[in-house]
Amino acid sequence: MNSFALFSLLLIHFCNSVKLPPSFEKCDLRDNNYNQCLSKAIKNAIQQLTIPMEAMGLPDLDPLEIPSMVIGAGNGAVQFQQNYFNITITGLTKLASLDANLDLGPKRLILDLRYPQVQMDFDYEISGKILLLPIYGKGPGSITFLGNPRFILTFEMAEFEKRKKKFMTVTNATLSMEPQLIQFHLENLFNGDKALGDNVVQVMNDNWREVFSDVRPSYEEAFSQIFAAIFNNLLRKVPIVDLFDGWDL
Repeated sequence: MNSFALFSLLLIHFCNSVKLPPSFEKCDLRDNNYNQCLSKAIKNAIQQLTIPMEAMGLPDLDPLEIPSMVIGAGNGAVQFQQNYFNITITGLTKLASLDANLDLGPKRLILDLRYPQVQMDFDYEISGKILLLPIYGKGPGSITFLGNPRFILTFEMAEFEKRKKKFMTVTNATLSMEPQLIQFHLENLFNGDKALGDNVVQVMNDNWREVFSDVRPSYEEAFSQIFAAIFNNLLRKVPIVDLFDGWDL
């Protein structure tokens, strides 16, 4: 199991509805090629989120700050709970590509995102075993997803009505993370024994696939909920009619 604090992301104010800013492209769902329009529009919108858009309920995505995250122990290589604090995620606006597919029947949106790299910096506290080696410590660290990592996000949505206007909300979100290379960096392992700490981190980096695959479901759940919280902030503020043309086909 994993848990994390998303206080800054989940502060959704149920105030009067707002419209998309002029810099956000609006797509017509009656167009046979609406998914091409959505791909371009969503990529463009994400790239603008280097500053928060408070009226839209959207935080700064680059960097994205998360107070804390807990990733539970795996069943194989990673036999310790990962406690992260003061998390800063960078690279989320620097998309290499984005393909969107909106299925109007089940109201399902799939986003296929590729990045040059995504990095998560944090303060950590861990104690347990990694690849059968003892590991403990606390201090600053980072995890970097390199080599054009691919994130595939799926949002299941439903309509609801507020003040006689129709809105959408995310009812379920899933994420598939497909990294090509991961680099771990953990300072102050073993109470500051740098030589021992560097050796263990090198083992983690040499065996990154095994390390990540053991806890991949927990990371995917955590990040899918983060992205769903951000998306819901937008959906619950902007009526459907202002998100798309031709929704009620």
